[in-house]
Amino acid sequence: MAIGTAGVAILVVAVVGIRLFAREVPIETALPATERARLPRAGIWAFGFVILAVFVVDSAVSTWSTVYLQDDLGALPALAPLGYAAYQVCVLITRLATDRLLGIMSRGRLVTGAIVVSVIGVVAVALLPFEIAAILGFALAGAATGILIPVTFGAAGDLSPAHSDQVIARVNIFNYAGAILGAVIVGLLADGPGLAIAFLIPAGVLAASLSVVRWFRTDSRHAVETDAAREAR
Repeated sequence: MAIGTAGVAILVVAVVGIRLFAREVPIETALPATERARLPRAGIWAFGFVILAVFVVDSAVSTWSTVYLQDDLGALPALAPLGYAAYQVCVLITRLATDRLLGIMSRGRLVTGAIVVSVIGVVAVALLPFEIAAILGFALAGAATGILIPVTFGAAGDLSPAHSDQVIARVNIFNYAGAILGAVIVGLLADGPGLAIAFLIPAGVLAASLSVVRWFRTDSRHAVETDAAREAR
């Protein structure tokens, strides 16, 4: 009944929106073919991989943290949601602090620190079969979501400021893949090795994103100058 009600509400919004929603030019037709070819594809893939890794972790925690605490660790039903709650609290705190942190450290260092802290948290969830360890681990995992998402999209926009909308739109596609992978892959392993071991997969994917941290060290002024030079040519 609840899903059906939501479906009807969405259908009504869609029908009304056909006439009232703003009509925008599709991304693919907003740029000539020659301009689309100049978009920084390597950077888009690098930042896209970071976004994918973050949403693998986010989806895994969002979907399976409560199940893991209750079914695998035997937490009381009232305590099981605390893992996800702790995760969301950390996401909120780190997101609110990100702008201030960028004022005292470079993007590269902030991103590296967020990845390391989050990986430690997810690994703790996988290897320490205690309720408090899992809750604290899920909390630490929130550092990646709270910091990496805004910083990554900001850095992606600096790749080509004149075409930042197109670049960010392409990087954003990776979040859908990450959301699906995080929920599905961990779930597939739930009945085999178990959720504890399954959480090592998001940790591994996020750790692999350290390989593209060098892209966050690119000076935004250099990106602007490069884009201006392209426009001049």
